Amino acid sequence: MKRYFIFLIFCLCCAEKPRAQNPENRVLTPTAMQQDFTYLRKILEDTHPGLYAHQSKDGMQYKMDSLYALLNAPMSFYKFYGIIANLISEIQCEHTSCSPYKDEVFQTQVRQYKLIPFILHFSNYKAYVAINRTKDATIHAGDQIVSINRHPIDSIEKALFKYIPAEAGIITSRERMLSNGMAFNILYYLFIERPEYFNIVFKSANGELKERRFANELTLKENDKNIFGNAANKKVLAVITNNEKEAKNPWSLRLIKDKQTAVLTVREFSGNKKKMYDTFAQAFAILKKENIANLIIDLAYNPGGDEACAAELFSYLINKPTKFMMAEYTITDNDDYFKMSDLPSEVLTNKARFLEPEKNGKFMVREKTQGELPIVEPKATRFTGKIYFCINGGTASAASTLAAVAKSNNLGTFVGEESGGSFFGGGSSVGLNLILPNSGITAHTSIVYSVFATQGDYDKNRGVLPDYQFTPTFDELLSGNKSGINFTLKLIEKK
Repeated sequence: MKRYFIFLIFCLCCAEKPRAQNPENRVLTPTAMQQDFTYLRKILEDTHPGLYAHQSKDGMQYKMDSLYALLNAPMSFYKFYGIIANLISEIQCEHTSCSPYKDEVFQTQVRQYKLIPFILHFSNYKAYVAINRTKDATIHAGDQIVSINRHPIDSIEKALFKYIPAEAGIITSRERMLSNGMAFNILYYLFIERPEYFNIVFKSANGELKERRFANELTLKENDKNIFGNAANKKVLAVITNNEKEAKNPWSLRLIKDKQTAVLTVREFSGNKKKMYDTFAQAFAILKKENIANLIIDLAYNPGGDEACAAELFSYLINKPTKFMMAEYTITDNDDYFKMSDLPSEVLTNKARFLEPEKNGKFMVREKTQGELPIVEPKATRFTGKIYFCINGGTASAASTLAAVAKSNNLGTFVGEESGGSFFGGGSSVGLNLILPNSGITAHTSIVYSVFATQGDYDKNRGVLPDYQFTPTFDELLSGNKSGINFTLKLIEKK
């Protein structure tokens, strides 16, 4: 029942939308904010199964009390939204998020924002220019951002972390989110400042510092047109075009016969399930026929999807019947809450078929109703050679579950960065869709918790850790080596 939920993803080019009266200058009364906060808090306490997964109940209650205590005087809309976003972030659930407005209103508002006119890539508390949305051709892809309006970039990044919904304390997933389209630019506007101009200090590859001031063409409509007209973007646009072609085929197999190696790329566990399953079946039949010795499974940048699909791939990697998911449960079966959720209609009309009676405060999902819950049987064409998994902070939800269960069962070697999901379990994207009554702030909160079939002495606040660390440089990203495939091929040669 766990599927991925994407927060603040925006395309490089956005179609123009009608302008609307700006509602952002509101000042909220203490009573209105307290009512909204109390409404959200009660729903979280009544329905969120992972509310205390990454910190104690006392610790979470203290944080909620502390945030509530700030609502004692009139406050701007943005400041109050920051308090709500901070509360959501404190839950440390990758499937629980919030937005200042309903989607259609937010899309209209965003087009009026004055935003930093660059798309950035974040890695290890550093930021690099990925797309230049200005007319200034002297700023190139790969130039490092040193500061914005005198704020050091690492301090900006750390300040934004407390508003980003992500699993546990994992940094790699937060950096992947900041690198996602215009997400950083919008988060900066919402939580850091909303200036009329940006003074940005850059550092080129040869160490040269250069400062530029940007005061014009700061809206999406204005700087969208600069992307294709700026020669500085030529190389990165070619990479984007290639990535878009690859995205049309999210499941693919590439044989490297002279190395007795194959690369199985899995960019998502959603979409056309039949096509996905057929691809898996055909791929492993080929691996068996060609007697391939080494299999690289590329799960980097895979945001997840259906857990049952991840379990299907898992069935080709095991040599004995193995659990993939231990359990899934909700802490409520209240019809009023269920009606606010995006649970499937068959669950809403026939709860008894899907949920067992309450026991110890939990309503367990019946095993027969979800494809990821029964014991997984190994496929006849299962792979018997050596397996290597490429992972990073973009390996989330169902993809991270597969990585965790594979790691727990010692199925292979892991290369890359810490995954975006925690090792033992997490909330589901199936949840409640809320609108706070006074402010209009929206939230999506998880209602189903998944317990992975993982075990061992592992930090519950960490994702899957790689056996071999690989973080691509920006030049490697531009050359297409973003998942660590080349690094893994060299690792195979050494063994």
